[in-house]
Amino acid sequence: MNTVFSSGAATLEFPSTCDELLREIKIRARLRLNDLTNESPDVIFYARWISRRRRWAWPAKWKLNHALNIVCTELQDWEHARHVLGGQAKPTDDMGGLWYDFRCQLLLNNWFASYAEARAFCKHGATRFLFPYARQVVVGDENFVRMLGLDPESSLWEETRRDLLASYGTPAWRTLCHLRLTATRGRLPIGRRPAARNL
Repeated sequence: MNTVFSSGAATLEFPSTCDELLREIKIRARLRLNDLTNESPDVIFYARWISRRRRWAWPAKWKLNHALNIVCTELQDWEHARHVLGGQAKPTDDMGGLWYDFRCQLLLNNWFASYAEARAFCKHGATRFLFPYARQVVVGDENFVRMLGLDPESSLWEETRRDLLASYGTPAWRTLCHLRLTATRGRLPIGRRPAARNL
């Protein structure tokens, strides 16, 4: 981990390599496996929903690879997450849905089929942020960023020029990915939260 900045007494650390992003996914999958094994109602609800949608067979016994795929549904599956978060994707690849949240449907955002159209749109008007979504590009404002659980005032956005396609794989991009993954740690992708764990 690399220390990026200090805020008061707390020093925040962020990933220095893409492997550390994948480590976060693996940690989350282990937690989700525990929820699946204990049959947490919200987690089972989501597992059934995504299994029907993806046409996955319902396992007789939950294993880590099942939990990895469920956790990675914002990026399609574990192999796709390894490809995208590992910094190996090309600009024309499917980038998954990490940079979108169903709650963003409540906001005005603009969708584009091509990067060039999205870049041209961003040159005009208010502060805009450019995000990959599958093979499309979505442009949102500060409210969109907040809905993703991120701070639109962060200096990281200046480092990426508010463009998460052009900055793909850079240290600032990795840090924003880490923050996005952290922001979604306790939520299922469809907006439901797993039931609170008994400590």
